[in-house]
Amino acid sequence: MLDGAEVAKHNKDDDLWMIINGKVYDLTEFAPSHPGGMRILLKYAGKDATEEYEPIHPPGTIEEALSPDKHLGDVDMSTVEKVLEEVKAPAVVTGEAPPTLGGCLNLDDIERAAERLLKPKAWGQFRLRLVVALKKYYTHSRLDRTAYYRSAADDELTHNWNHDSFASVRLRPRVMRDVTQVDLSTTILGHKSTLPFFIAPAAMGRLAHPEGEKCLARVAALHGIPYAISANASVGFEEIASQAQEGQTLFYQLYVNKDRAKTEAQLKRVAKAGYKAIIVTVDAPVAGKRERDERSKLDDEATADPNIQKAVASTAPDAPDRPQQPPSEPAQGLAQIMGNYVDSALAWTDLAWIRRASGGLPIVVKGIQCAEDAALAAHHGANGIILSNHGGRQLEGAPSSLETLLEIRKFEPDVLDQVEVYCDGGYRRGTDIIKALALGARAVGIGRPFMYSLVFGDDGVNQVATILRDELAQNVRLIGATQLGELHPALVNAAALEQNVYDGPYQSPVLKVMAKL
Repeated sequence: MLDGAEVAKHNKDDDLWMIINGKVYDLTEFAPSHPGGMRILLKYAGKDATEEYEPIHPPGTIEEALSPDKHLGDVDMSTVEKVLEEVKAPAVVTGEAPPTLGGCLNLDDIERAAERLLKPKAWGQFRLRLVVALKKYYTHSRLDRTAYYRSAADDELTHNWNHDSFASVRLRPRVMRDVTQVDLSTTILGHKSTLPFFIAPAAMGRLAHPEGEKCLARVAALHGIPYAISANASVGFEEIASQAQEGQTLFYQLYVNKDRAKTEAQLKRVAKAGYKAIIVTVDAPVAGKRERDERSKLDDEATADPNIQKAVASTAPDAPDRPQQPPSEPAQGLAQIMGNYVDSALAWTDLAWIRRASGGLPIVVKGIQCAEDAALAAHHGANGIILSNHGGRQLEGAPSSLETLLEIRKFEPDVLDQVEVYCDGGYRRGTDIIKALALGARAVGIGRPFMYSLVFGDDGVNQVATILRDELAQNVRLIGATQLGELHPALVNAAALEQNVYDGPYQSPVLKVMAKL
């Protein structure tokens, strides 16, 4: 067993060890190619990086990245620099009480509460690190953990449009109907769901709560709704599946790896774990420019570290025997760091390969933003599509899911009969969901609100699901329906939003494909 003092000696760019979960890894060769850059590794070189590593890395990441000979063995944690965490009382603005879950009446309230509870100025949280050998303390500020959840592309206009699109659609309620009882159940890919929404894939649940995605899975089972676990979840998909309730519906989100063999191996494990479908995310061949996220990763403390300055200088183009890379690394947010493995060469014909590799699981294509791609997804055998602009996190200027839905109705209406159509992006109210269902969607994915709710653990997640359930029950009755099948286009007036819908010219790409056969 290794000693902490010995590990601490390996704290340079050309001799870099790190402790994660009581095990020591030699990152010397891997460090220059680390997606997050050299600086963050040097910050924790020779130290225990578990607390910073775990919330933003899916389980097994480091084991897969390093060859077995770089796994150096266990360390005696009693000899390692210890991390003590103290949480002060929330900083309270005069006359303003700390946010509570009971005070959250809607999903926007939960988002505002999460922002206050997660940001360092709200909590005033700090960490005290006891350096055993030197016996001195120093403070370390907390990461702005809302940045990753809240970040969106460029000026965040698309993120805002997602919300604004609902205001452009009016409802046309019918009255004098018996709405004493209402049934909100539906099926999603043939699996019963008590409500017409599911928990959409979103990463890094443990940034907000130690149990992370486990909270989401438990509450999804409680409410009888599907949960689509993120490929970048901070809790392993197999662990989630092993704790699932009998009959619970779990979907798996897939980003195809540049190393296709890794994806094939992953899909076999996903199928074996009992997941019911593969959600292939296709709108992120590269990560969007999420400046809010990038700013949160700027690390002045690390930049000022003499050891890091030396390492950065050593990677300059004229440095001998070192990898050639710029002397100053750009700031990278979590999205860029996590997305570097994604295969940007993914094509429609790969859907058949994904289906085979998963043992024939249903395929849902996530990230459809125009009628042409909706038609191509159906043509290439997708079982479902998710109309999504990635929560406004990818291409600035992309349409909202409601706009894409209207475009499909206009140019490719048969798609609504060929595949199940889902929407996500900005859904915050029961009436938002009703509008999508009336225009032809089967169900809606809810992402960010559930992630924000994790600051309150299972209770917060349950609050989001309950608020949406109650709003749906109330407003389905108010629009004059008793079951979801009674929602139809005549119950909405989308004329204002239709002004934003593409107006042609248009030729179906499926007809082009068929003409070549």
